Amino acid sequence: MSNNELAPSVAKLVSPWDHNQNTVLLATSLSLQRNIEKFKFPGKMTPDRRQQVVSITSKGLTDSGALDQAVLLKGDEISPLDKEYLMEHFLSLQSFQHAHVGEGFVVDNTGTFIASFNLNNHIHFTQLDTENDLEKAWNTLVKIESTLGEDLGYAFSPKFGFLTADPHQCGTGFNVSAFLQLPALAQTNELEPLIRKLQDDQLIVTGIQGSPTEIIGDVIVIQNNYTLGITEDNILSTIRSAITKVQVQENAIRLKLKEQDKPEIKDHVARAYAVLVHSYQIETIEALNNISLLKLGVDLGWISGITTAELNHLFFSCRRAHLLGKISSSILPEELSHKRAEHIHKALTKITLGI
Repeated sequence: MSNNELAPSVAKLVSPWDHNQNTVLLATSLSLQRNIEKFKFPGKMTPDRRQQVVSITSKGLTDSGALDQAVLLKGDEISPLDKEYLMEHFLSLQSFQHAHVGEGFVVDNTGTFIASFNLNNHIHFTQLDTENDLEKAWNTLVKIESTLGEDLGYAFSPKFGFLTADPHQCGTGFNVSAFLQLPALAQTNELEPLIRKLQDDQLIVTGIQGSPTEIIGDVIVIQNNYTLGITEDNILSTIRSAITKVQVQENAIRLKLKEQDKPEIKDHVARAYAVLVHSYQIETIEALNNISLLKLGVDLGWISGITTAELNHLFFSCRRAHLLGKISSSILPEELSHKRAEHIHKALTKITLGI
């Protein structure tokens, strides 16, 4: 397998972005961290015991019937590009590149579920929601986690709840990350004040690469700050409330922009159009920032010939691992930015700038 080839199980993942028509809330990731009670935490286990955990947990998941055509991807058998693809696909804020012997992943045919093994805890279940239906995603996640737990038995303390390698993640072991794209707030310089306002004892706000100061593609990630001493319902309610507040503010500004003539905002959207349509080479961050502006232009009626769903698909497919997954032949690293520009040109063939 060359560096540019993806394992079949990774390459065939159904893309939840192909029909994602969300203008603001791109997706929400829900995850549960669990450990098997009869094993030490991953950092204290021998390689043989780590492989035993992978074998037991992956077999339990693939045989459970709770997943659709689930497969095991062993950390030492898949390429760095596969791991990067998984990280991009599932919007993971954690790199998978350090997954090697005694670690691995189970994915299924829905393209919305992944379980990772022994990265920090024995099992990290993640369910991706792109339909703005947190309850459905939560119920799916609980069903999978409960089915496996009936056979394995999770490490649990009546005092501290589910036990994890990081004491801060004890209790429910439940984390929710909401990804919101906010070009109107960013263009009107109201995004940074909003982020400062959202940050409190219960919530953390970062960019898609985990940094609170680097906001790429106008996307912020709102996460719960702790999992101990609070119920799953409270966590979901807190995240849902924050999502609603942010969506209301972003949509209110978009409405104002429709009603008011803002030449500087139109200029930014027109420049984004020009860069994406005419660049010979373009890097990932520049592409993501300008695609976000195109989405704003479509929503405001300034750009036609492309849908929000198609732009969401482009937003995810122009990243490095996804782009390389589309290119059958091996290319040199210095050629990738040109291939990205070609990929974007093809996607934007029918768009028209109307301002």
